[in-house]
Amino acid sequence: MKTIRIILFILIIIGLALLATQKIWVPRLVDRIISSENKSNIKQEDPSTLPLPQANISLVDGRQCYTYNHEATKTEPYKVDEFLDITIKGESVIGTKRGTQSGPDLTNGYTGDIVGTLSKDTITSVLSYTVEGSNGKEKEIYREGKTGIDKLRYQLINEKGVLVPDTTKEFKIMHYSRVGCIASN
Repeated sequence: MKTIRIILFILIIIGLALLATQKIWVPRLVDRIISSENKSNIKQEDPSTLPLPQANISLVDGRQCYTYNHEATKTEPYKVDEFLDITIKGESVIGTKRGTQSGPDLTNGYTGDIVGTLSKDTITSVLSYTVEGSNGKEKEIYREGKTGIDKLRYQLINEKGVLVPDTTKEFKIMHYSRVGCIASN
């Protein structure tokens, strides 16, 4: 009986200490919870229909799906979510890409078709897309990675109506994680 009283007394002291300091730790806890929910970008969907991340990527014949997500930051103020569904057959690559982009002066969705070639561990393709009713084309370069594919994001220049990477400049890597392809993709 004495042990139970001691445990209850300790719990009461801890509770009083937490109550007295709640103005310090509660806002921090709430911020941490909100930021983790924003980062994970969890949707209320049936978990059995969500694509699962996969490792040990190989660009081989067959259908492969990838996702790219980028949260808005001060230097890159646009939130981007993309889904890439490709099929490789020998050196030929075809597929689709769809996504959303939102930021200070922009909110849109886009879809497009991918046609390209595979050489060793690199896909060079042209994305023919439609965004807000306008059509465009962009040449893209992807490389095989450990858990997905990496898009080599160069500055783009316009060459005869096609946005083409300026490979004389430095590039940024945009990592697309491999996910399982499901019928609804």
